[in-house]
Amino acid sequence: MIALKINNIKIFMEKLLTTEVFDNFDVEEVTIETFNTFSIDGHINKEFYAGVQDETANNNNRSFSLWSELRPICLNLIKGKRTPISFKFILHADNTTKETVISKSESDLDPSMLNLGINIKFANNELILTTGTAYSTFTLDKSVEKAWDNYFPSFLESCGIDNQLL
Repeated sequence: MIALKINNIKIFMEKLLTTEVFDNFDVEEVTIETFNTFSIDGHINKEFYAGVQDETANNNNRSFSLWSELRPICLNLIKGKRTPISFKFILHADNTTKETVISKSESDLDPSMLNLGINIKFANNELILTTGTAYSTFTLDKSVEKAWDNYFPSFLESCGIDNQLL
């Protein structure tokens, strides 16, 4: 796990809310504090799709909504002349990214056995991203966690997002 400070919040927020940079990430949770506190649980309610035969309608058996699906809602909650008091986003990497990170780690873990996450937290005019790895099985192998911690800062830089390790 590493913590990264985002040096230019405006550029990061533009990339997060108005581009496709994070669109393939799964959303576990969103909390946005403005004039009210808005909370979004990213877990998909399967009951909503009961009886629907179209696979795209039932989200291909995904557990979480994609950032691309929730981004417009979050943009509407955040945009305006006033800066939010705070917000927190918990996102998970998609399978393609997990496969890339696992490959770089030279581990033999199956992508379904772990989540590679980022916590994005804004408070007191400071934006901090924290990486995290959650395993669904016990392992002593921490190579994927180290690979994720190496991958994510370079991913941000490749997107034009300046960051520094805390």
